[in-house]
Amino acid sequence: MFNDAVVATTALSSFNNAALYSPFFFVVGLFVLPLLFVVYLYSNDFVLKFGLRDNTDDQIGFFSALFLALWLMLFGGNYAVMRDGISLLPVLIAVVLFCLMAVSAQKCVQLGYINKVQKTQLFLFIALMVMAGFSAMPTWWGILLQISAVLCGIIVGCRIKCNLRLVPFLVLVLMLVVVLVLMQPEFFRFGQLGNLTIIHLLAIMFSGFCAITVFMARYVRPRGRIHHSAYIKLKWLFRIILLLAFVLFISTESVPVFVGLMSTIGLLEALSIYHSKNIPENMQKQSCAILLMCVGAILICPVLMGLGILYWATIDRKANMAEFLKLL
Repeated sequence: MFNDAVVATTALSSFNNAALYSPFFFVVGLFVLPLLFVVYLYSNDFVLKFGLRDNTDDQIGFFSALFLALWLMLFGGNYAVMRDGISLLPVLIAVVLFCLMAVSAQKCVQLGYINKVQKTQLFLFIALMVMAGFSAMPTWWGILLQISAVLCGIIVGCRIKCNLRLVPFLVLVLMLVVVLVLMQPEFFRFGQLGNLTIIHLLAIMFSGFCAITVFMARYVRPRGRIHHSAYIKLKWLFRIILLLAFVLFISTESVPVFVGLMSTIGLLEALSIYHSKNIPENMQKQSCAILLMCVGAILICPVLMGLGILYWATIDRKANMAEFLKLL
């Protein structure tokens, strides 16, 4: 009654259509939830075992930067099949790798992971160079670009004298990675053939919101000096601009619109924090932990999600959701 070839073709077509619109990162995140729940249950044991209570920011930031660099080298796309003939994406990836390896190398020295050159450390260094080169195959310029970025980052990190502030530096790099994912999603296997659903876009926006909250909570001081009526009018003005930017971003998926949307969120949060008399003490750390979990979900990197959970476990007093929503 039915032709086998027609049935097989129809089933394959249905599967492709489902894969085209399914948020794969979200599904993988759901499957990883039991593992993350175990990490959360035994988070205090992990924290005590690895000594994360002392110097938490540096240790969590170091491992996050290291695993993010490994992810970029191992799970990136093919430089020979770019969306545009001339693309800034390889250069920006090299910049991210340089920054991540610089901060990782500096923290390696400061935390005492590197005391003197040993055979094991030399082997890991060679393996890292080979990994950076093979990740840029099959283009010769990509191999040279990534090896140079990793090598220069390690040299600069070991030689630099100024102490890099790891939390804002890492948050800035994570935000840049999110922008790179938005620039060319198919290169990072985000969305099927670059097709982004509303869940993909909301995840990107939520990551941007967390990153902006880290910076605003860190660098804007509450003063309580804005007149209340002027504060209400300005806040509603920024809310209207934010709504328009949100609709425009959903419809265009444009990087400049995303940057404008994040800038509007930053101005709105800065206004709210400056007008308030105080903010929760650990709002910055909470936002950073949530950012790690969200970026880990977007990149399908459970290690980053686990590090975010461990960072969350080290926070003593936590702000509730209502206090975050007050920023908007």
